[in-house]
Amino acid sequence: MPPFDVLAPIASIAPFPTVAPFRIDQVTAAPLGMAMLFLAQVLLAALMSWAARGERLRLWNGLALLLLALVALFFTLASWGNSDTTKLSYYLAFDLSRVRGEPFWELLAPLLVRLPYRMALVHGLVVAGYAAAPLLLARHWRVRAWGGWWSLLVVCSPLLRNFLQNGVSRQALLTLLLLPLLLWAARLARLGRWSLGLATGLAATVHTSFPLTLALTLAPRLVTARSLLRLRWQLLLPVVAGLALLVALAAPQALEKLRVYSSLESYFPTYALRPEVIRLQLAMALGVVLVCWQRRLSWGQLLACDRSRSLAIFALLFWLLQQSLHWELMAPITSRLVDAVGFYLLILWLGWLQWQRCCWAGMPALVVTLDAWLLSSLLGSLVLNCGLNDEFLCIPDRWPWQVRYGSGP
Repeated sequence: MPPFDVLAPIASIAPFPTVAPFRIDQVTAAPLGMAMLFLAQVLLAALMSWAARGERLRLWNGLALLLLALVALFFTLASWGNSDTTKLSYYLAFDLSRVRGEPFWELLAPLLVRLPYRMALVHGLVVAGYAAAPLLLARHWRVRAWGGWWSLLVVCSPLLRNFLQNGVSRQALLTLLLLPLLLWAARLARLGRWSLGLATGLAATVHTSFPLTLALTLAPRLVTARSLLRLRWQLLLPVVAGLALLVALAAPQALEKLRVYSSLESYFPTYALRPEVIRLQLAMALGVVLVCWQRRLSWGQLLACDRSRSLAIFALLFWLLQQSLHWELMAPITSRLVDAVGFYLLILWLGWLQWQRCCWAGMPALVVTLDAWLLSSLLGSLVLNCGLNDEFLCIPDRWPWQVRYGSGP
């Protein structure tokens, strides 16, 4: 039976398209099944909150693992009809030039083409990593009751529309791997040097946007000169040398892609200008205002706080990226940074709320996020013309062993 739609007929087994836009015909719509799968995630988030408040830690851990499994399953199925996912699933079998300069994908290509649903499964696992990040942070910060809700806030966020719903798996994985470095730079979590080095080194092999994303993650460390003075130069020098080497290795491919985007590419996504993004920004700002009112924070106290300055920097950076899209100023380049900045902005915002012990102030943003998700994604899937376009939530109409991929030129 086809996943989630027992009434949908099995389509004739045909190969994937071999030319752009790589739209596929082995798809179907199953709005009821996908809605039920998402509502199960909401239920799990509520149960996790209840388990945390009752100090049922083993139950919380079990529910967290189940939530991550459902997120992986949901996004594996939902990303099946995306053009980027289909393109890589097809080309990784015989043409690695599509991932030139990204050793991670070149080395793993023989394995990836043997996975069920290929890159769709990879994308589901990447999104599960995005869901796991706030879960782990909630546990680290001892606010487990918010872990499940924070996971939904991230994976459903309109700030990450291009990464998570368009199947931009490689850059999304790079951004996720550099999250530990951001947490270290913003002093939101204590992490070992080996774990930081391993995650950063691996990130350098994943996507050619590594140099730009690396600069973003280190920005919070430059908020105050005093934070640099407290570093030991014996440790700083090898770290700087290592980062410089990683940037040098990724620079040739990054510069080539920069040239293509700046001179040849004209298309750019404008998701960051959509009304649901503006509403989320206002909801996040409302959360900050509520915290300032509750904690009676003055402008002087905010300016004296490194975490507040880091949050302000990323909020300003995201706004500047929005303006570049609005006025079409280097938009093909800046649009590729929107999701990374949006993800880091969400994490810094959650860290700031936790630091002020006002996690409840995140509720307006959660409500706006889930409302946008239900209206634009789940309800919108009722009218999808699956097979005629490359749409998120057009799921496979057959089991993995029934899929026929093109055999190459």
